[in-house]
Amino acid sequence: MTSLSIDFETRATVDLRTTGVYPYAMHKDTDLWCFAWAFDGEEPEIWYPDGDRPTNENTVPQRFYDHIRSGGEMRAWNASFERIIWKHILTPRYGFPEPTLEQWVCSAAEAAAMSLPRSLDQAAHVTGVAEQKDAEGYSLMMRMTRPRKVLDDGTLIWWDVEERKQRLYQYCKQDLRTEQAIAKVLRRLTPREREIYLETERMNDRGISVDRALVLAAKEIADEGIERANVVLRELTSGAVTEVTKIGQLKQWLGEQDVPNHSIAKAAVRELLESDLDPTVRKVVEQRAEAGRSSLAKLDSLLECLCPDDKIRGMLLFHGAGTGRWTGRLVQPHNFARPEVKGAEAFIPDVLAGRYDSLDLFHSPVSIIVSLLRPMLTASPGCRLLRADYASIEARVVNILAGQDDIVALFAAGEDVYSYNAGRFPGAEPYVPGVKHRLREKGKFQELGCGYGMGAKKAVTAAKTVYQLDLTDEEAKAIVDGYRRTHPRVVDFWREANDAAIEAVATPGVPVVFGALRNLTFICAGSYLYLILPAKRPLVYPAPKIVDRMTPWGEMRPAVEFSGVNPVTRQWGRSSLYGGLIAENITQAVSRDLMADAKLALEAAGYPCVLSVHDEIIADVPDGFGSLEEFARIIETPPAWAAGWPIKAEGVEGKRYGK
Repeated sequence: MTSLSIDFETRATVDLRTTGVYPYAMHKDTDLWCFAWAFDGEEPEIWYPDGDRPTNENTVPQRFYDHIRSGGEMRAWNASFERIIWKHILTPRYGFPEPTLEQWVCSAAEAAAMSLPRSLDQAAHVTGVAEQKDAEGYSLMMRMTRPRKVLDDGTLIWWDVEERKQRLYQYCKQDLRTEQAIAKVLRRLTPREREIYLETERMNDRGISVDRALVLAAKEIADEGIERANVVLRELTSGAVTEVTKIGQLKQWLGEQDVPNHSIAKAAVRELLESDLDPTVRKVVEQRAEAGRSSLAKLDSLLECLCPDDKIRGMLLFHGAGTGRWTGRLVQPHNFARPEVKGAEAFIPDVLAGRYDSLDLFHSPVSIIVSLLRPMLTASPGCRLLRADYASIEARVVNILAGQDDIVALFAAGEDVYSYNAGRFPGAEPYVPGVKHRLREKGKFQELGCGYGMGAKKAVTAAKTVYQLDLTDEEAKAIVDGYRRTHPRVVDFWREANDAAIEAVATPGVPVVFGALRNLTFICAGSYLYLILPAKRPLVYPAPKIVDRMTPWGEMRPAVEFSGVNPVTRQWGRSSLYGGLIAENITQAVSRDLMADAKLALEAAGYPCVLSVHDEIIADVPDGFGSLEEFARIIETPPAWAAGWPIKAEGVEGKRYGK
């Protein structure tokens, strides 16, 4: 199939990184400098706006237009950018025919599916292709994306110098050469993954509505809360700390008060407030904790990302994580703070009216605003939001794949597995069906937190940071040891997965099947180790090699080392596989595949999905259409490759998003 590759260079007065591509493309000042284009195997050509040319038909050959109009494939790196710029600028402003969504192929998505970097520069370096990115031209491009100056009357002066433009054209052509070179070494997405990519783009195109008036009113309440906190801080510190955002001043003042640990990171502040503090110091730290929340920055993000119709679009990145899960972009819906005020929506009238003191009678106004971040996302007019969350999906999947049948049977019967676990703690009262065990939270942590080989030391930290559960070292060890005693098949699964990976790398080309259901396969081919999942999608580990690795308990054992993007540093480097990590990768990937198939099934049934957050799917559905029961039933109905699995979804509907 012949492909037409495209790369755009644009200019704008708004920041693409802040707004996302949709508001960027819709802004009146955004325009094209040029685009490079080439058919397979051909040298790139440049198109640029030129007032001396009467029509676009005179600037590119007829076969360019024929290819688009006939449904030919369009390829780009991060293709959503080119697609949206084309839709809002190239077609309406310059008369080019608009390709359909189905024509677009994203090379960056294909790279991500192979566990290669999404960055064009990094991907070119890692794959070692002959065509590399033009670093010098990149610096020029970054300058030319913004105006050189803005005159007092608002006139924009661009870097409109012929020498600069010609250099930019060369940079654009080189980018396209690099993209073409990388595309040749990438695997195409499977047909199923291709449909999931397209569904993600449909969701991004639809977007989700935002209550702009509520955001603006909340921002005023938050600003007033911050200013009041600043006044209190100045009084308590005799002017030494002038604002909650003055981190250096606050650290210095705390040090002068002989506070032993004066970090102001969220966890450190919480720990500090739990200690015995001087009353004045406590009040100062409380002001910082209350008014200095990073969550309040989302109010600005919500406003910056809004399209003219008050929707945010483009919040999901296909295959954003190595397991294939979606990651959030822009306002980052995946890390909204937990609501602190139950029933916060009842305070919306007071927020809209700016009644700070009325709010303060019941709860901290800032806490109310933080609790309203999710409800600021709303249904479209005449619609309602249906949302359903997979219940304990990772715990279900790891037990299913490992063959821990007793736990799977409990999930299938609708039993409270967390209370069941608690009833098996030494000295605890036995589990009684239908009765919530007093140690249920610890039983929950055991089931959800210990399935990937976590040790007791890490369990103390994970329990506190993720589950807000304080455990002693002894309690953590008892929970971890108890999990391994009562989930022997999961423990065997860790070992089996690790052995299978090592065997596959040691015997290239030979499939190694493992797992209780015999539906997982490792195979090493070329420069990659593939882990074929039940949905026949591969997880990919580049450049695998068997090495000796020191275990946490001080024993040298063989392990598979591979290359990948570090999820923290975002840099390419080497990492090691081990049984618990492989089990985690598999479980998260399979859970993602269940959600992916559910999104496709919902789309086919007429439920337009607009967002997914962790294990939750949200659809914006016309009033009078469908039902929450059907919506949840579609989500929890396993696809053919997972037939019979006890999947459960819990749903709710309303005009606003919530938790």
